[in-house]
Amino acid sequence: MKCYFLRDGHVTDVVEMLPLGLSDEDAIARAYTLSAKRKGPESFQLWDNARLVISSPDGGEHDIDLLRR
Repeated sequence: MKCYFLRDGHVTDVVEMLPLGLSDEDAIARAYTLSAKRKGPESFQLWDNARLVISSPDGGEHDIDLLRR
């Protein structure tokens, strides 16, 4: 999985989510943690190859709740 960090609609960084085989929920939690450590307003998208796992337009915790439903 790869986590793409965006600012103003532009990719600012890409992080490979390790270890391989990480569950969607664990990868999402890790992406939120990484996002919280960054300066300035950023959103992220988490991709598993061509599958969009989550897109966080505002970095809010509600995205995890929506995934669990």
